[in-house]
Amino acid sequence: DRLAPYASLAVRLVLTSSKQLQKFRRLAGVAQLHSVHAFQVPLERRALFSFTALAELRVWMRHFPWRVSFQIEATLNNLLVDATELLHLIPRIGSISASHGSKKTASFLKLFRERVGGWWDRNDVTPSQKNLETCFERALADFELQAQLPDPDSTIDEDVFYSHKVILTATGMLLEGPFPEQSNRVLRAYPREHHDCFLRVSFMDDGSVPYRFDRQVDSRGFVRFRVGKALKDGLEVAGKRFRFLAYSLSALKEHTVWFVRPFVCSDRHGETIRVDAPRIIASLGTFDGKTRSCPARYAARISQVFTATDRAAVVEVEEVFYGKDIKTSDQRYCFTDGVGTLSLEMAERLWAGMQERKRTKRRIDTPRAFQVRFQGSKGMLSVDHKLPGAVIVLRPSMKKFDAPDEPYVEIARAFDKPNAYFLNRPLIMVLEGLGVPYSTFKKYQDAAVSEVKGSTREIASTAKLFDKYGLGTSFRVSSVLNSLAKLGVNHVVDDKFFDKSLVFAVNHILRDLKNHARIPVPQGYTLVGVADVHGGLWGNEVYACVQEKDGSLRYLEGDVLISRSPTCHPGDVQIATAIGRPPAHSSFSKEPLPNMIVFAARGRRPLPSCLGGGDLDGDLYNIIPLNECPEFRPRMTSDAAAYDAAPWKVLDRPSTMADVADFVVDYINSDVLGLIATNWLITADQSPNHMFDPDCMVLSQLHSDAVDFQKSGQAVVIDKIPKLKFTARPDWSAPETVNVANSTTHYPSRRALGRLFRRIDLPEVDPATEEHRQRRRQGRTANLDVNDLADELGNIAVSDVDEDPVHLAVRQRVNAFIDVDEEPAKPVRDAVAQLFWYIAGELQGLCTTHVLSHRRTSTLTEEEVFVGTIIEKTSLPRKRRETMATMREHTDHLVQHIHDQLAAAKDEPLAIGLRRGWTAWQLSLAEHRLFGAKTFGWVALGSIFDTIKDIEEAEKGEMQTAMR
Repeated sequence: DRLAPYASLAVRLVLTSSKQLQKFRRLAGVAQLHSVHAFQVPLERRALFSFTALAELRVWMRHFPWRVSFQIEATLNNLLVDATELLHLIPRIGSISASHGSKKTASFLKLFRERVGGWWDRNDVTPSQKNLETCFERALADFELQAQLPDPDSTIDEDVFYSHKVILTATGMLLEGPFPEQSNRVLRAYPREHHDCFLRVSFMDDGSVPYRFDRQVDSRGFVRFRVGKALKDGLEVAGKRFRFLAYSLSALKEHTVWFVRPFVCSDRHGETIRVDAPRIIASLGTFDGKTRSCPARYAARISQVFTATDRAAVVEVEEVFYGKDIKTSDQRYCFTDGVGTLSLEMAERLWAGMQERKRTKRRIDTPRAFQVRFQGSKGMLSVDHKLPGAVIVLRPSMKKFDAPDEPYVEIARAFDKPNAYFLNRPLIMVLEGLGVPYSTFKKYQDAAVSEVKGSTREIASTAKLFDKYGLGTSFRVSSVLNSLAKLGVNHVVDDKFFDKSLVFAVNHILRDLKNHARIPVPQGYTLVGVADVHGGLWGNEVYACVQEKDGSLRYLEGDVLISRSPTCHPGDVQIATAIGRPPAHSSFSKEPLPNMIVFAARGRRPLPSCLGGGDLDGDLYNIIPLNECPEFRPRMTSDAAAYDAAPWKVLDRPSTMADVADFVVDYINSDVLGLIATNWLITADQSPNHMFDPDCMVLSQLHSDAVDFQKSGQAVVIDKIPKLKFTARPDWSAPETVNVANSTTHYPSRRALGRLFRRIDLPEVDPATEEHRQRRRQGRTANLDVNDLADELGNIAVSDVDEDPVHLAVRQRVNAFIDVDEEPAKPVRDAVAQLFWYIAGELQGLCTTHVLSHRRTSTLTEEEVFVGTIIEKTSLPRKRRETMATMREHTDHLVQHIHDQLAAAKDEPLAIGLRRGWTAWQLSLAEHRLFGAKTFGWVALGSIFDTIKDIEEAEKGEMQTAMR
């Protein structure tokens, strides 16, 4: 246990005789082990992780504040530095902590940790400099410059906190962060200085991959020991004992939970209290006896307060009504499952409260639907035009527990625009089984490929492409491109960074098309579902109104194909009738409820329940209008599934958090949802009966049970999962690391999925070449003196880009408000130079942290972070998806911080903000060869266009005031 975390990358196996060595080599051949070479390995005992060295290091760590000790332990556990090397650095760390304080020391050590991993492979470092001391001093010098900038924590959104993360693997414990993340109700209940008492803990196998069932080892027993022990006994991290607290349902899917260590603070009455896990759970509210008897259900109810949410500013709810649910006559189904209502005035207050807490305001109308958490209830609230004042109506189906003293409405999501419609593999398999021909899918995939390849020619079409596929959102690429297009710019000329970014964007989109069949249907929409509380609809009638970008309303009319992810049953796709523009007397004419689909609350069965067991607590529904896309009309439809609900796994007493811990272990051991979904797809591909094969029907029921597992506690027994028809798998199911053309374990699928898969060839991108180019650019930035850069900004020359159409257009636009030839003042030059240095350093950390490979030299490129993608191939698509999501979230917060620093402060003229933005843009052009300069330039452009918009709106307001 003591040495395993430090010896897990390489193991020396000692054999007692040459005969045993020959036997090992023979068995290695039988096992088909690769790269078995014969060479001499010199042995030197250096006691790098000896008991004495580790014990001495632990003693020293007790003297440091926890956040500093966390970074020291992270450097050690992540195998970046050995224990003896760290001991030599301890005196320097101690003096830095004494002079700078614990917070800045921890930030420096995080920067050092991000730098040291690739230090030995940097081209700009001479052999004599490739030692730990030089790396430490270089990182310290960089940090001293960054420390002159305002602390990101002082400007951060109040709904964001810095999260420390632990990955508990089979042999060790990796430490990451802190990184900015969206907050939740529990964290907001305590002062920010105590947020480092909360830990996000993920349970993974070595290699940071999920635990998998293995018949050759007792993996279930190992998980019970490794994970169960941590959940029951706690984890010691950097000298402090943390205890299991709870989880959110989305995090549990990733095998991630919350831990907390005790701390002392003042409650709302000013009393000093000791906060620990039991106290936090007890403070959440009151849970009924039936819920308490089921550990999984009890934990699921607790989980809603750990959902990432925005808290509306102190908004007064004048009255809360508790309405009744609308049910079928036999009481079996509920038409209002998970949905309540609110008045328009209340919606306006919530939206205004959200905007008040955001630094960047959104200039759009008040949304008419919100997904909320409030006083122990969760679900949707849609506007009811009949409600007066600031009123909320909750229903019994929304109530999960009692928390009447919770004064704030937490907003998980505001539905202010429609979402695009994308096909996916399970949906295509169902539609094909219902008679939709392959030619339909081919038509839309070909159109998507053609659009992608054609959209890189002009700026306006590129903006649409990035917006449609959600790329470059951190840097607001589509918005900046649209602003350039309005200035008459059609092309970005001779910009290698932008060209490479387009290559990566195209690769990302085509990759999703090929590997996930993520095909856009432009006429379709993805909308949140709510209920028709006024009774204007019946049965399969729906009402759907979409607000276009120009503000106009579009009413869907006629037959619509409707579904909801995930789909794995013939009845998961249905045809409904959209009523179109509502008649004058209708409630919808009084309040059009844009950007949602309204389901009937009358009939034999709620339509959402027919769509994979959907409800109205925030589920999204996919809609294709068949009068516009008749090719999607199935030749047949099937009755909706009517699965029996999985029975709850209950105890004969109230559950404790120890019982919840047992459930978490059971969940990790029995999480077979992905296996079931994959087997359903492959069985439908292999069987002549397609998805109507009896095994597919069994898998559909098991899929429903596996979805319910999080709340029922009733696991799907793996032996009940039907086996595949034969061992060979369809080509479309192969990992992207496998060359299916030469594979003996995959066959060319004749289904639509196989034909679509083979129709796309991905452009080749070599990660190794990109990594080499990235390290070269990082080296140039590392050798830069920030003070010289600030001085050069006084007479900066960008003559080589004077003829560039982007530069000319931006220059002319900015010159209408400030004199672009005026030399920026020294405070402006210093601030901009420091901001560039900061973003370059933080980007380097992002590039080295959010990688898929465990190679020491592995790094993302600046273009990948800019686009929001990872080009490296992996056999673990889920890991790629999760890593990309984390990278995008962290990039969002970094860019927002830089944007806030460039923008004019409340007590500054807007022209000062424009001057900073213009100076930043000039710097990015003049120093374009430096790592980080290009992305810095895009942030600067976004700041310029935002500030100009603010100036114009202020001038417009002044004119209107003068005219009055």
